[in-house]
Amino acid sequence: MNVEMWKAQLESGTPEEKREAIRSANEFPIESIIDSLMKALYDENKAVQEAVIEFLMQRNEPIVVEKLLPLLREENASVRNAAIEILEKIGRDKVDLIGAYLNDEDKDVRLFVCDIIGKFGTESALDYLIKALDDPEVNVRNSAVMGIGRVKSERAVKALEELLNREEDTWVRFSIIDALTQIGLPSAKEVLRKALFKENNEVVLKSLLDGIAKFGDDDFIYDAMYVFEYLMTRKLSDIYSDIVELGLRVDSIDDKRLRYKFGVYLCAYIKYSDDRWTAYRAVNVIPKLGECAEDILIDVLNSVEEPMIIASAIEGLGEVGTSASLEVLERFKNSDDERQRELAEEAINKIKSRE
Repeated sequence: MNVEMWKAQLESGTPEEKREAIRSANEFPIESIIDSLMKALYDENKAVQEAVIEFLMQRNEPIVVEKLLPLLREENASVRNAAIEILEKIGRDKVDLIGAYLNDEDKDVRLFVCDIIGKFGTESALDYLIKALDDPEVNVRNSAVMGIGRVKSERAVKALEELLNREEDTWVRFSIIDALTQIGLPSAKEVLRKALFKENNEVVLKSLLDGIAKFGDDDFIYDAMYVFEYLMTRKLSDIYSDIVELGLRVDSIDDKRLRYKFGVYLCAYIKYSDDRWTAYRAVNVIPKLGECAEDILIDVLNSVEEPMIIASAIEGLGEVGTSASLEVLERFKNSDDERQRELAEEAINKIKSRE
């Protein structure tokens, strides 16, 4: 079969004949059949289209990439998505060809380009992704950020740091924080920490704090302390909920003074926050504080009235209390709340058995 007969079969044959032609396409120079293959991507038969996709995924010649790129403008979503899928597979070594389309006037094309090269995770892709950080379209910048997060290099960290300092869109800023966390280098954590001390958006503060905690070391607790102090000068915020969650790791802190300070902040939250469910969760964190936990739990019992919180604080004293707790616990033995009476009796017995 010559190339003309092959083209005729691909264009006019039955679906099975078309697939057979595609399977034999390697017999011909790619330059002589590429246009016919591009046309076959539009075939209404899904199996034919999939056969073309499978074939082109094995051919990473420049001409294939060049022919696929204009399809990023294609209104036919099936064809456009096929082109994206193939380019993601074969384009790793053809970044320059793909990246050139970041100059396209169509914002959707620029977005598709960032999505494609962002999957590569290579330094060559990074050159173009950094360029896209200056794109006026927020979706393009966001896609570029996510792609940069796949490149574990100091240059990637630097680019994201510079964008974090100037980016105003909150959604993109969230993506920058996530990308830095994904990169995972020590320098990436330092960028997040520096940003934390300059940030005044409470929602972004939450994201920064979460990102720092994901690095798995104890620096997060010092940053949590900073956020506590920052917010103590302002109206109490929902961000306390996330700090309480981080406090579940408070038993990893060796510094007793720092534990106590953290406990004082938790106590303030328990007393004054409108979010009573999180306040209850905070009470459950306090026994992890060690020696200072007893004083803080006694303070809670002397300051709050919610039965749920009181019950949790009494149980906490049962775990960490000493004879210094007996007086306040005796008071709850006479409570009108049956549950409080039972817990107080149980806590007193535990303390006495320990001493």
